[in-house]
Amino acid sequence: MKLDGIQAITFDAAGTLIVPHPSVGEVYAEVLGGLGYPLDPDLLEQNFRASFKALKQNKPDAVLDRESWCTIVAGTLNGLTPSDQFDTHFEALWNAFAMPDRWRVLPGVSETLQDLKQRGFRMFVLSNNDSRLRGILNGLGLAQYFEAIFVSAELGVEKPSPEIFRRIEAEVGVSSAHLLHVGDSLKEDAQGAIGAGWQAALVGPKAAASDLAGAANIAELFNVSLP
Repeated sequence: MKLDGIQAITFDAAGTLIVPHPSVGEVYAEVLGGLGYPLDPDLLEQNFRASFKALKQNKPDAVLDRESWCTIVAGTLNGLTPSDQFDTHFEALWNAFAMPDRWRVLPGVSETLQDLKQRGFRMFVLSNNDSRLRGILNGLGLAQYFEAIFVSAELGVEKPSPEIFRRIEAEVGVSSAHLLHVGDSLKEDAQGAIGAGWQAALVGPKAAASDLAGAANIAELFNVSLP
């Protein structure tokens, strides 16, 4: 894609740079199985997606902090594990997803970030996430590419709110016209950035159906040749 006039690029994290490994449902099943509750990974994945969606619908202004994740996990495990053991199970799952080995870097990400850094672009992470993300990105070798990692749980506001994009503009000292945000969500990433006057690009499954610059992965988006 054309980067004329772009001085800084922000990247979403989950779904854009990294994904749970091997999946949310499988990690839940492994952790809970180790605690004596063998459960079907597909059912856990289904419940997690439904619980996550319910939180977003019922509390659209909620940020993904520990309290929100507690609500999501409670919905996921409802009827599957004893309620009096919830605190133990939640803590185990919270800690599991803080570990870098529970995540994998998506194809082309490392090569693309290295290429963009060599070309002189300032790069940041802008994620609807919590402070665990820093340790994850550091453990996966990605934190080195970014000047800063901004997470919604610390900022108190989430994408697609224009406020979070304005906060980042002030933090990095670059005006909206010279900022590009890359993500996998049409609403949170693309529409949020465009609504704030930024440029935007999509990666992932929704990219092909969008009129925005988009690609299956970041390397394709930025025309980076892979080894």
